[in-house]
Amino acid sequence: MNKRVTCIALFDHKSLDKLKKITSMIKEHLCKVPFRENNREGLDTLPYHFTFTTWAIEDKDMAIEIIKNLKIDQIKLKIIGVNIKESFNNSWNLYFEIERNNQLYEIQKSIYNLAKIEKYNPDNFIPHITIHCDRNYNKIVKIKEKINKEFQPFEVKFSQIGLFEIYPAKRLYETHIRKYE
Repeated sequence: MNKRVTCIALFDHKSLDKLKKITSMIKEHLCKVPFRENNREGLDTLPYHFTFTTWAIEDKDMAIEIIKNLKIDQIKLKIIGVNIKESFNNSWNLYFEIERNNQLYEIQKSIYNLAKIEKYNPDNFIPHITIHCDRNYNKIVKIKEKINKEFQPFEVKFSQIGLFEIYPAKRLYETHIRKYE
């Protein structure tokens, strides 16, 4: 098991409801956990999220200190599409594409500068919210087509960042809400 901690955007309830509503048209089980884990479906306990970075489980205390010192305002993200990218172990990641914006970039950059995990360098990382990971590319394409039939760009919001031990998810820490509209 690949024990680690992940730093994610905690979407507000309204945003989570939007994400769930769009994916509810898919009748088969969706799983956000990549194919490097066994029992993927049982481990998929994180809410829909945007990942800022991850750390090895041994770095959990340092990660909590980093998260404790973050101050963010409410950030709006525009979901502009549904796309596919290659993932781990000959699999595919179906995801909601996020339009880049300065607020998101700045918080990504500040976390990256503290964590120094190159995979999450905001200059290279594709902002996304995973919908489903699968090895069957045709299945991924069919799910994408089904979502795209009625897809309209929409916004989601977050004003908190959470740190979770994974897999399965166990909330370790979350920032406090600083501002609400």
